[in-house]
This record gives sequence, structure tokens and C-alpha cells, in this order.
Amino acid sequence: MAIPTKRSNPAAISVIPALMCSTHRNFGRAKSISSAASKCNAVKAVPLILQAIGHIAFVLTGTTDSQAVASILSDFFGQEDNRISYQNALAMEEEGELVGVAIFYDGAKARELDAPLERAAAKKSGDSNYCIPTEPEASEFYLDTLSVSPRCQGKGYGSKLIEAGCDWARKLGHHRMALLVEVDHAAAKRLYERLGFCTDYTKRIAGQEYFHMVRSL
Repeated sequence: MAIPTKRSNPAAISVIPALMCSTHRNFGRAKSISSAASKCNAVKAVPLILQAIGHIAFVLTGTTDSQAVASILSDFFGQEDNRISYQNALAMEEEGELVGVAIFYDGAKARELDAPLERAAAKKSGDSNYCIPTEPEASEFYLDTLSVSPRCQGKGYGSKLIEAGCDWARKLGHHRMALLVEVDHAAAKRLYERLGFCTDYTKRIAGQEYFHMVRSL
């Protein structure tokens, strides 16, 4: 079973700016974490993102139509300079197949990265005042979404993606990683505590209560 954090369903690890290069960090036979996802990952990455974020996908897109949601997120994943862009993604591969994805970004750029999605959602919903809630604090490198394929859960891939994200954050000069985890997911909270995260407060987003958890880097 995967570990849900912020927005999730029970089958997902939910908690992905990556460099445009082909460097990989190996974690055993036929397994790797890519230093960057690519535009062509959208077809397989978006279903993983959707299994993790649940109803937040509706908030990001301004629609509850599942096909429209998938199409919109796929388009944005393939574009640059937005919250779910491939630029912000780390990808876990097993035998050449994408089996995990994580989205990280600088909290200070959250509003800037949300803006393209917000404009599209406003148009889609017909609400000119549409607003996507800001999740991270400006002082943190934020673990936005983490998801591992159900068939690959229990192999430690989620933890490895998190550690790779922490390494990335340090290289960018950040001193703190943060994430949100739903308050009713005690198992997820315990996992993140084992990985060095601690809770500092609770936050309400889109009608759901979350623990804000941080880790010093």
C-alpha cells in the first residue's frame, strides 16, 4: 500500500523544478530516479498524479469532468513554468517503465506557478474570480505530489523519490522541505516522521484538514 499525504486516495503515495538533462541515480537493478521528467512522460505521469491528488485535480482544473481533468493536466505537464510541469518532476523508472513521479517546487514561486492553471480554470469554470489555494510557505522547498504505481508499492520508491528531492533542494540552496498530509492518515504521518519530518501546524485546503510537516535539510 502506498502512503497518502496531502490529497490522496488509499492507493496512492501523495505528497514534483528539475534540470533538463539525462542524468540518472541508480537504486538497484533496472531501477532509477531520473533527475528530470520529460514532456513525453505525460501519458504515464498524469494517471499517477491523478491517483494521488484526488479531488484536488478538480480544484486545479475548474471542472469535475474526469476526461477534461486528465486532458488539462496532461497539457500542463508538457508545458513549462507551471505547478505540474515536467520541469518540476522527478520520475522513478523500473525496467524502462515510469512507475513513480514526484513534484517539487520552491514555495516562494507558488503563486507564479499556480497562475497558468488558475487562468485556465477560471475560463473552464466561467468564474473570473477563480482562485487556487496556495499550499506552501515561501521559505520552503515543497513536496507537492508523490505517487507510485500500485504494483510497485512497498518497494521504498516513495522514500527514494523524497530523498532525491531533498538532495535537489540542498543543491538549490534550500534549508527546509515541507509537505501536507491529511490529518486522518496516521500511517502516512508516521512514515514521514521516520523520514525526518515533524508537524508544526494544521492547514485547511479545499475543505480538507492537513498537517503541515517540515524537515530541515
